[in-house]
Amino acid sequence: MSYMEQYHKLFFAATLSLIVVSLFAWIIKWFYRPRAYKEHFNQLFPGQFYIGLLFLIQVLELPYLLDMADVKSLRYANAFSLLLAPSLMLIICRKFFFPRENFRFKGIYMFLPAFIFLIIFLLRSVGILSFSETGRNIVIYSAVAIFAWFFFLTIRMALRIGRVTTGIELLEYSDESDYTKTFANYVQWLPTSLCVISLVNYLCNDQWVKFSYDIICIAATVGFVMLTLDPWREVEYIEQKLVLDDISDAESSKSKWRMSESRYIALRDNMIELFEEKRIYLTPHLSLDMLLKELLTNRNYLCETTARSGFKSFYDIVNHYRVKYAINLIKTEPQSKMIDIAFRSGFASAASMNKAFTQQGLPTPSKHRNPS
Repeated sequence: MSYMEQYHKLFFAATLSLIVVSLFAWIIKWFYRPRAYKEHFNQLFPGQFYIGLLFLIQVLELPYLLDMADVKSLRYANAFSLLLAPSLMLIICRKFFFPRENFRFKGIYMFLPAFIFLIIFLLRSVGILSFSETGRNIVIYSAVAIFAWFFFLTIRMALRIGRVTTGIELLEYSDESDYTKTFANYVQWLPTSLCVISLVNYLCNDQWVKFSYDIICIAATVGFVMLTLDPWREVEYIEQKLVLDDISDAESSKSKWRMSESRYIALRDNMIELFEEKRIYLTPHLSLDMLLKELLTNRNYLCETTARSGFKSFYDIVNHYRVKYAINLIKTEPQSKMIDIAFRSGFASAASMNKAFTQQGLPTPSKHRNPS
């Protein structure tokens, strides 16, 4: 028995554990639905399908698991990690952090080379294809070239997420410990880091390195699933910070209103109708763009209308109505949990609701339930 054969059971156990953990993560991502989100889950979390898919395709490592002694199977398993994981993580980041962007089918074409080369590695590992030494090197280094492109894209995505989270205006709308901010900080460089680890694993093409890679992936999978078990989908866009700046400018120069009195009254009445009659504030994570589409106006006019109506910002008026709605729920449904009341009132979290109450100069939600 050779030295490496003595450790095949260890290598087998690591790869099998990774596959089993990934399948369990796939089940959670595709079938677990937090009660608070109910039927709106797919709309709120469009990235969940692709996250589950990333875990599900881990079963494609089975050829390596069945023939670990073959160096071709090892090369296929390492190529799988190198080519598929970065491409899918890019889709996940786009869907999770920028869900309002349309990812059309033409954008998927850029991922076709990765799938084509992975099929080549698979056919080679099962003995259907064979290459000369030169052809083998061309295939191996072509995969590295494809990876280099994805690696560049993951860096660009991480920088983009960083720019967005830096511009979040949290003081008016949510608590600094809210999920959207902390999650972005945790995973911003995760795809890039996993790409580096995948490249090292691929270039070494060693069973001990593959064993270490499997252990790292198991830990990353478990940590990621636990972190996102109760997720919130959308990081605030940096453009929304500009809205607050516009409102501040409007409040400091009230003598320079742009709208006539009649136009202001008409827009104000339409806005009040949306909030008081249609209850648009109950829309999960209501954005300024959504309100602009409903009112058929532009950002400048809406900012001026908000300021002239006595509110500090768009978020101030949203929280004003959400707080009133939450207070009514607290008093009429004393048995309901605060987290459920927060979600039903449109807040992103219980922390957001607590902060909104404080900003409105009101006691905390729990004190409304127990006035004494």
